[in-house]
Amino acid sequence: MESSRATGEVDRCLTRYRLWERRFLAFPADAGTSDRFARAVAALCRATGERCGREAAAAADRSRRHGHGPGGDPR
Repeated sequence: MESSRATGEVDRCLTRYRLWERRFLAFPADAGTSDRFARAVAALCRATGERCGREAAAAADRSRRHGHGPGGDPR
């Protein structure tokens, strides 16, 4: 049950990260968009245990593909 909850949180954070990443790339000068993207990055990093957004997104994608929990550990 706990791993399913953690996986769900990682999935939500990754979805939010991708949404704000697209918006930030489209409107990089918009302060509100930049702030929301930074918050999405921070949440994804916390959920995956990674230190940067791109690494966190890659880890979340790997865990989705392989059916593992955060960090790639089978759960």
